[in-house]
Amino acid sequence: MLENNERKSLQNGLSIQTIAKAEPWSNFVISPITIVQTPHANEGQSGVRTKKRKKKSVSKSPPKKYKHAGIQIPFFEEITKKILHDFYAKTCVNCEDQILTKEISTRPDVVRCSICNYQTSRLSYTPLHHFKLPKWMFGYVFYESLIQHPKVLTTVEISKRLEISYKGATLLKRRFQLFASQQLPKYKEITYKSLEEEFKNFSLPPDENTDVSKKMKNRSYICADTAVLYSASERANKGRKRYRHGGATASIYLSEKLGGRQVGTLVHTIAVKGGPVFFHSVPNQKADTLGPILKDHLPMRTPLFTDQGYQWLWGIYRNHRSVNHSAKSKEGRYRWARDRWSKNGVHSQVAEGNQRLLKTAFGTYYYVKPENSTLYLNEFSFLKNVRVLGLDVISGDQGLLGIGSSNWLSISSVESQPKWK
Repeated sequence: MLENNERKSLQNGLSIQTIAKAEPWSNFVISPITIVQTPHANEGQSGVRTKKRKKKSVSKSPPKKYKHAGIQIPFFEEITKKILHDFYAKTCVNCEDQILTKEISTRPDVVRCSICNYQTSRLSYTPLHHFKLPKWMFGYVFYESLIQHPKVLTTVEISKRLEISYKGATLLKRRFQLFASQQLPKYKEITYKSLEEEFKNFSLPPDENTDVSKKMKNRSYICADTAVLYSASERANKGRKRYRHGGATASIYLSEKLGGRQVGTLVHTIAVKGGPVFFHSVPNQKADTLGPILKDHLPMRTPLFTDQGYQWLWGIYRNHRSVNHSAKSKEGRYRWARDRWSKNGVHSQVAEGNQRLLKTAFGTYYYVKPENSTLYLNEFSFLKNVRVLGLDVISGDQGLLGIGSSNWLSISSVESQPKWK
């Protein structure tokens, strides 16, 4: 049946290609195939010139719409196709969920069924829906953002590299952020299942003054913290003081006399030592705001380490420990206690280190509006988690990669991925 369909299509003059079997995503990251090897200028020339240079014939060539010297366009086209095939696979409505793998050279945005010839668009209901730019540009932004992480890829940089307008680069950036936001919950579910299995019957000593270093040895160390990413300066407030809020939340709102609207960004961080990290844009530090985020990402038996801004967690997370960053020294010659950052093996430096990385990277943006902060934070979290866990654990073809569909949420089942415990 399959051979007959291919013969009919060849008789109609259509060149048919089949999507190759899925390869691990590790084969696409930092590959020498993207390095353009240019010959040296002096290669093949002698020290003394004996022949005169021949005049090159000038031939007028039609102007190209896009000039991208040094960019391996076929390589990035394959990345875009693999993204669509692994994360947005199209199935046949007539052949019991048969995955569409046939390509038509005259219609590159269409895939068809190899059995009944059912055709559909490979871009519909994906982040590339109604995408007018060349499809390889999406793969280029994905690849460049991944290999240069934690350095961010700005819209201006995309516009200059790809020689497109700023408006088109903004659209391309938004499409990639949408893709990252759709795939990030998969990493959250993987992390949740792994922590639930690791700390199934785990308990810290009931005495909070007991050292937990030995208890947490060779285990995942989870920290949570909040930080101000962008704040409202005194110049933005026209010299007025902030009366509406207190603490870190005060710096992200304007004065009430200026409307009291939010202009800054407050970021909540959940980080695993040497592992995944999740950033969220929050309006305040109240329990009603941060509580659902923690409950959605961490099981109840998870040991959670924070500062004293999370005192409301007492009685909810029984393995929660906090450290007092404002502890005063008992000696009169010192103001602060020497153990105000880490005490009895309890610290929040894992989250604070990721926040320092986030602030350094987002300094390239200069400013991000609060309504767009979630997209930018999701992109940064997604790229961080890809570098830690890889893309193979969330792709749609785990069966081809040796990962069973029943246990794809288990990190331990993927032996090729780096351990983050």
